[in-house]
Amino acid sequence: MEKLAIKLKILQKVSNEERSKKGLPRLGRGYFDAYRLNPINPLSYIYILLILFFGLIMYGVVGLYEKRQNPFLWD
Repeated sequence: MEKLAIKLKILQKVSNEERSKKGLPRLGRGYFDAYRLNPINPLSYIYILLILFFGLIMYGVVGLYEKRQNPFLWD
């Protein structure tokens, strides 16, 4: 999924090792690769919506309403 997002220019990946060799400041912490969503690409916003949708499904729709009381039950 990550490789596909990078190929579609949804995610941007920058090597901090290369930046430090050129004398530029690092992005984030350490010498790991820095990732960010491309704000110019319209696919980024679709990607965010898909992540939220699948995250909701994986969390469980029932989990959101687990503590709510059913108003249609007789007391």
